[in-house]
Amino acid sequence: MASAQAGQAGLVPQAVGKAPAIPHGAVAAAAPASDAQLDLSVALAPRDQAALDSFVQQVSDPKSPQYKHYLGKGQFGGVFGATKQTIDSVTKALKDAGLNPGAATPDGLSIPVKATVAQAKSALGVDFAGYKLTDGRTTFANTSAPKLPAAVASSVTTVLGLNNLLKVSASHTTPTKTMQTSGTPTGAKPNVATPSVCPEIRDSGQSQQPPYFDTYDYWQPGSLGSSNAYNTSQLLTNYGDNGNGVTVAMIEFEDFDWNDIVEFQRCMGSHSNVNKLPFPGHGPTTPPNSSGVGIESALDIEYVNGIAPGATVNVYQGPDNGDLNIGAQIYQQMVNDDTAQVISTSWGLCEDDIRQHAPGLFNVEKNIFAQAAAQGQTVVASSGDQGSTGCFYDTQEPNKGLLNVSDPAGQPYVLSVGGTRKYGPNTAESVWNTPASGPYIGGGTGGGVSTVSYLSGAANYQAGKVGPGYQNLCNAPSGATCRQVPDVAAIADSNTGYLIAYGLSDPDPDGKRYREWTIIGGTSGSAPLWAGIMALADSSHACAATGPVGFANPALYQAPAGTFFDVTSGSNYLPDSGNGSGLYNAASGYDLTTGLGTPHAPQVVEAVCNAKAGPDGSAYSPVAPARLMDTRTDNTTLHGNGTRQLKVAGVGGVPATGATAVVLNVTVTNPSASSFLTVYPDGQPRPISSNLNFTAGVTVPNLVTVQVPASGIVDFYNLSGNVDVVADVFGYYSTDGASLYKAAGPARLMDTRDNGGAIGTGQTRTLPIEGAAGIPATGVTAVVLNVTATNPTDGSFLTVFPGGTTAPNSSNLNYSPGQTIANLVTVPVGADGTVAFLNHFGNVDVIADVFGYYTNAGGGLRFHPTAPARLADSRTGAGLINNNGVPIGSGVSTQVAIQNVNGAAGNNGPLGTAGALVLNVTATNPTAPSFITVYGSSGARPSSSNLNFTPGLTIPNSVVVPTNGGAINLFNFQGSVDVVVDLFGYFA
Repeated sequence: MASAQAGQAGLVPQAVGKAPAIPHGAVAAAAPASDAQLDLSVALAPRDQAALDSFVQQVSDPKSPQYKHYLGKGQFGGVFGATKQTIDSVTKALKDAGLNPGAATPDGLSIPVKATVAQAKSALGVDFAGYKLTDGRTTFANTSAPKLPAAVASSVTTVLGLNNLLKVSASHTTPTKTMQTSGTPTGAKPNVATPSVCPEIRDSGQSQQPPYFDTYDYWQPGSLGSSNAYNTSQLLTNYGDNGNGVTVAMIEFEDFDWNDIVEFQRCMGSHSNVNKLPFPGHGPTTPPNSSGVGIESALDIEYVNGIAPGATVNVYQGPDNGDLNIGAQIYQQMVNDDTAQVISTSWGLCEDDIRQHAPGLFNVEKNIFAQAAAQGQTVVASSGDQGSTGCFYDTQEPNKGLLNVSDPAGQPYVLSVGGTRKYGPNTAESVWNTPASGPYIGGGTGGGVSTVSYLSGAANYQAGKVGPGYQNLCNAPSGATCRQVPDVAAIADSNTGYLIAYGLSDPDPDGKRYREWTIIGGTSGSAPLWAGIMALADSSHACAATGPVGFANPALYQAPAGTFFDVTSGSNYLPDSGNGSGLYNAASGYDLTTGLGTPHAPQVVEAVCNAKAGPDGSAYSPVAPARLMDTRTDNTTLHGNGTRQLKVAGVGGVPATGATAVVLNVTVTNPSASSFLTVYPDGQPRPISSNLNFTAGVTVPNLVTVQVPASGIVDFYNLSGNVDVVADVFGYYSTDGASLYKAAGPARLMDTRDNGGAIGTGQTRTLPIEGAAGIPATGVTAVVLNVTATNPTDGSFLTVFPGGTTAPNSSNLNYSPGQTIANLVTVPVGADGTVAFLNHFGNVDVIADVFGYYTNAGGGLRFHPTAPARLADSRTGAGLINNNGVPIGSGVSTQVAIQNVNGAAGNNGPLGTAGALVLNVTATNPTAPSFITVYGSSGARPSSSNLNFTPGLTIPNSVVVPTNGGAINLFNFQGSVDVVVDLFGYFA
């Protein structure tokens, strides 16, 4: 009987949340039609909120051993989302009520439901009313809280979409200065330095009455990047750091004109890829126009382009009406897609509006942004333009004078960006606060104390940073503090704002129209600027070693002195708001107007990239070479844009658990087109790096060291055409392995051209390792050789294996007649201290250069695997010191900096203190037969080579290079060649 009563109790309807308040000044209007369509989102609680918050704290805190140990792509739902049982129970309850719910979102945090008003009334026990608001919009809202059976109601945090009272707005000012040029536009500039305004637009500004001057009347990427401002140019010029390989996602509630973006990139010399991603069923419908539609998007896109010209920008587009409920779904998609390292928003709404009309949204957003932090994504939000009174511009609220902050800037897992004023290159910044004047309403940087969110315990990254004027507006418990806004700041004053390309001029007397440029301000400018700096951090050599920035706040609050310009003058109090408090004022240190301050970009990069807690690293365990995959025998040829998964844990001598990286010899054969292969950890976004590059009909091998994720699976991606792939395992790394790495040489151990002659068909040549070239006589478990095959008389392959053992069914080099090809080989050393070389067909000369060895006899370096990351690309100049995107010439060395150059900050990190780097180096577009030698900048160039190539071929090779000096040198023997360098780990 008790069980039956409990079951019946579980069916009793229970309210979820509460009905929204009726906006001030609203008048009754027609209720929504019964057949009107609603897009509902039933928000689910995480399975363990405390565990989620703790995980985010640990992966975001530089002091934590788990710092930057992020979840892989697609893992969040299975770890922190609602359980399958919960999802099934809520789904059944919705169906039993007559609704047709869709599949739960991948994060396990919501269930979408499309329903009519009539269906929602019946299923959720609500009624609806219509309202006309003071801003002219006609809206609707539920008049009572939705109800669900008590058995599932506690698993649901809110139901979004039952009202459309709230509309987000952009945080930009009204443009007041415009210009255009009727002269001949300059051509597009190369994407090799800090983008900067073109002469014709600069001159057009100076010809206005009164004239507009750079740094006085506006700022543009070149002046913002100078040492007089935020110094991003130091990252681009000294280290080639331009955001290459990073994606920035932004949310917009409008369409934009492609011509604005093209014009900006033409003039500034920025060539970023930009993609429109309209939200399904809710994209913008109003075309961009000169009345303001598209101006926010132009500002956001152009200043991510300008600050990080190598980054890709994905624009997620929501509806023109700025529906807050759809906005939450778009944020959720941006995070679930997990294709962007940085997410930027310049749209928001004051907390008091949300508290009254959609209070459940706060927790929905918090969990979305917690997921972003757990995955290593950085979320950047503008703090708003309404000073300390975040609801000031809201015509339908009586509480416009309340101290209030903007959402999502007040969310705990968001980097909130305020605004400053800087007039001239040599002046200190002050708090942005523009008084009302004539038809223009006043504005100032958003900032203050959240009335909703608080920080406590280890997760309180603002501990000890209480801003002047702080009050406990959120009723934080003892030991906690309310979330303070902003965290950081940058230029936002419209009188010294951002120069953007937007719209067309009116026709001139000849009927011609020209692209127009305007000056605009607001924290809508400072937020994308900070998003651009985060992109530069993500693409830096320092973060290549430690991982993406992720949730930046803990690292920024722990950053050393000199990371920020401390803004100490000004206030964000707006007298016209009706608030009489006079709050808030700037001060030395953290304050509630500009947060920690404005960026020294190079120091910011080091702060968010270099603070990683030192892991123990991994030791090497060689295994008998074994074949793990051959697509020729299992009929799984990789097709264009295709991915093949390979389980490496628990097979071929690799343990089922505990391996941190695996060493594979990967060979591509039978390619039908020129393409490349990327090998990377399953569950992570596919990197832009490559492991093998090949042309049609050519067989290419390469040694691949790839991080092993928790799933034990690695992915093989082929860009185009069809190709077969062979993968042989030679060893693995783990924290309990016994063999440590020691550098040796480079030294030549064998050259059959000078000693012993070519290796014939089916012949084996033995090479002593122990006791050679400074290698110990005992205790050597494996050796790292760069092996080159040259002068082959037949198509064949070479197998390198431990001396004194039977040759395995694996290959290390594949070659065709007359070809010279090299491959790095990590091979176990036989009990007799030797390794053996078996040639299968024809005759071939073999050269073997030693680069290091592994020993279990004490001492040595441990391996630290990294996610694949591109360090340098001469085709764009990315990652190279003072390279203008040109090939490496004959007899020329170019450099990849791994430490700060001449004291210029922005590049220090684990790579600079490592003993050796594990790289994949690719030569492409060679004009002559040549070779590349990779070596540390402080040592003499060795006589060995790492890559050999001929014109028309793209050749990759794995390289283990000792880090002698502050840079890695890439020397090209003759002709010219482009070189691409990808990082896969380091020894320390």
